[in-house]
Amino acid sequence: MSDLNGQRVVIAGAAGGIGRQAAALLAAAGATLHLLDIRAPAETREANAACGGIASVHRCDVARRAEVEAIAAQIGPVDVLLDTAGVWPHDDWMAPDWDAAFDRVIDVNLRGPINLVRAFLPGMIERRSGRIVLCGSIAGWTGGLMSSPHYVASKGGIHALVRWFSQFAIPHGVCVNGVAPGPVATPMTQGANHDLRKFPLGRLAEPLEVAHAMVFLCSPGASYVSGTVVDVNGGLYMR
Repeated sequence: MSDLNGQRVVIAGAAGGIGRQAAALLAAAGATLHLLDIRAPAETREANAACGGIASVHRCDVARRAEVEAIAAQIGPVDVLLDTAGVWPHDDWMAPDWDAAFDRVIDVNLRGPINLVRAFLPGMIERRSGRIVLCGSIAGWTGGLMSSPHYVASKGGIHALVRWFSQFAIPHGVCVNGVAPGPVATPMTQGANHDLRKFPLGRLAEPLEVAHAMVFLCSPGASYVSGTVVDVNGGLYMR
């Protein structure tokens, strides 16, 4: 199930908590990695210093279509696209300057995955093989625990896109899925002061727990799974 030997994998958000863990798991399974992050390449490489199998590292703002497509042209055909890039501002949607925050969240969390899929999916379709895994959120199902409306809208959009992309891609042998984590213990959630008494397990998810679900969806073991958003929320929300 976990044999990804020789598979070429793109990970967006590779310097983040979930991205780093996914990179380590994929490298251990034999994949060759191409790492994308908005951070400088040196910082992304340092964040993944313990990870083998890195073929290239790129600074990439996924919200910029031309930037994503230029990097895709450099990398060439890939077997797997895994997107963990995202932003989670904790702000006041009634503030006069909030519209700028809305635009950035939608650009990164929703336009970004569209840009990535648009750049890498055609090569998968041509070879009639591929895996794409996107990162939604429990907020996309429930309206969020502490999330602002721009984040909720973006993650609900991801869940819808998983289904749309799957319908488009599956006739060509490409499986598209997603995960919907609950709150995860990463730098992005530091200072959010979640009330852990409301969590069935009494804690936030660890990045590795989300990465395991994403890597499963990249693996041969998920060869008949497409259009699915897997909940990784510790029983916080059941549907």
